[in-house]
Amino acid sequence: ITGAAQADVALLVVDATRGEFETGFESGGQTREHALLVRSLGVSQLCVAINKLDTVGWSEKRFLEIASKLKLFLMKQAGYQERDVTFVPCSGLTGENLTGPPTEQELKQWYTGPFLLQVIDKFKVPERPVSKPLRISVNDVFKGTGSGFCISGRVETGMVQAGDKVLVQPQNVTASVKGITIEEVSTPSAFAGDSVSVTIAGYEQQNMAVGYVLCDPQFPIPVTTRFQARIVLFNITVPITKGFSVILHQQSLVEPAIIAKLVAQLHKSSGEVMKRRPRCLTRNTSALVVLETSRPVCVELYQDVKELGRFMLRVGGATIAAGLITKVL
Repeated sequence: ITGAAQADVALLVVDATRGEFETGFESGGQTREHALLVRSLGVSQLCVAINKLDTVGWSEKRFLEIASKLKLFLMKQAGYQERDVTFVPCSGLTGENLTGPPTEQELKQWYTGPFLLQVIDKFKVPERPVSKPLRISVNDVFKGTGSGFCISGRVETGMVQAGDKVLVQPQNVTASVKGITIEEVSTPSAFAGDSVSVTIAGYEQQNMAVGYVLCDPQFPIPVTTRFQARIVLFNITVPITKGFSVILHQQSLVEPAIIAKLVAQLHKSSGEVMKRRPRCLTRNTSALVVLETSRPVCVELYQDVKELGRFMLRVGGATIAAGLITKVL
């Protein structure tokens, strides 16, 4: 999930072997789960690699069967745009259609589209919110080589320079940035979109935790235990009621929470209120809810910082909902 939370684009690899695709795709399978997961974390560009197509003799019929099933699910349920999804037939074992055009005669007969590397090269790089105040989400904490310690994370917004003072939230304590590395190369500064390791001084390592946020001391990130959000429920088996326990996943943060209030059930596409204060929420519905965490967490409104304003709710290892933060309470 941490990996998906830091991604701009996604590559979904599905197994074309008969029976294998069906197992992964039917209810409860990992294919659906992964596609919903990356979409709910804001990844909108997707390449679907239909792998092991050599096991079915490079069958065009099998390729189209898998692509049409996935297309229906990705557009209708997961919310992808058709123009942002590409399907590519390939074989990881033989390397067919990965880094160059097809050489297999059975595939060349019907496939004239791009090979996998071409699709990856054509992904659009999203705009980076460099001008917004600094936010670095902490994904890992570890001992550095010298004095101080390091955090690894992603610069969600703004920029950071060696020597800067940062505010560690939700602790509300100031620390200093001693050094910055990107892919193990030292650099004087980093910008929104960069995955970095930052050496921290003036702060105790044992007080730092995954899920914390380093931010601009002049413009701190909001910290709260209650917020209102618009959620979309997936294919859940048990209706959601007031007081329902969930695990909140937001970037690298993993925190127990409860759905403290069901504010309204919303129309799935228009967002209009259909019913105020519903008694329960069922599968595939959209709603406005209040979430409550046991400890203070760092959140942003989705309209201000998309990366820190979206989250997922999971129960028992399955993703049950994706949400956008609309109000900090």
